[in-house]
Amino acid sequence: MVAALAATAAACTGQTISLGDREPRRYHFEPPQIVPELSATGRADNPTLTGDLLEIYFTSDRTSGNGDVWFARRSDPRAAFDAPSPVTEVNSDAFETSSAISADGLTLWFGSDRGGGSGTTDIWMSNRPNRSSPWPSPVNVVALNTAAEDIPRPPGQHGLVMPLSSKQGGAPDYRTFLATRPTTGTPFRMPVLVSELVYPDRSTVDGFLSDDGLTLFFSSSPFQFSPDAGPRPGDAGTTTTDGGTTPAAADLYVAWRQSVDGPFSVTQTLEDLNTGGDERDPWLTPDGKTLYFTSDRDGALAIYTAAVKPR
Repeated sequence: MVAALAATAAACTGQTISLGDREPRRYHFEPPQIVPELSATGRADNPTLTGDLLEIYFTSDRTSGNGDVWFARRSDPRAAFDAPSPVTEVNSDAFETSSAISADGLTLWFGSDRGGGSGTTDIWMSNRPNRSSPWPSPVNVVALNTAAEDIPRPPGQHGLVMPLSSKQGGAPDYRTFLATRPTTGTPFRMPVLVSELVYPDRSTVDGFLSDDGLTLFFSSSPFQFSPDAGPRPGDAGTTTTDGGTTPAAADLYVAWRQSVDGPFSVTQTLEDLNTGGDERDPWLTPDGKTLYFTSDRDGALAIYTAAVKPR
């Protein structure tokens, strides 16, 4: 365990505390609740929200049978969302996934395998001048894309660092990278692999980085079985008699680091939320009180919320 580990005192508030030789205070959650007004026949996943919690963006195959970006609004963070609608300005006949809205609601990133990109799935972006304006035609974010699959997540660390996922370098499944920029109005630089979260038989994907840059939520799932597999995030999985680990579905995790320049050295499995099915796409509200995520625990991928228990 790393000494003097700084962890988030209130998740995304930007405040930190010094823990000395103690571990970070673990996350615990109330029972998850489905967001019923966003559910439909088919799937709903990849939820991200604006900082005021009045707009939610997600992906769904509910009408096209393919992946599309959808959104919904509400008048108050405590109210239910209005009926969702597709973001027709950014959708195409191709596959759209991993929609990621900026905190101010003016920039929308998403993944798509449409033509004109660098690889099989690329990160695309649309900017609008205000929240009531339509989304302009999206552009390819060349600096973030490779010849492999690349998908975005909302920037954390006050909008300066994007935790994206990529299969670059011949990786068999997604790994997590961080792309930085000096200001919110400048382009992101080349993504850098989060090497301490690379596992020999599991993906790391769907990263959500807190505003102070010290806490990273993510999802991880197995892509192969290996009796000689190395360590897994949060010691996930069930040990078998031959010393290997039985693969499980995607689960949610959180990792901490001491500083924004240091490695993520402590990882926790979010056992209160994980089931035998898929749990992924974590997004924490700015006040650190509610986690949005995706789960198929009820038979189809849908959007859930879980209240964070006081820490």
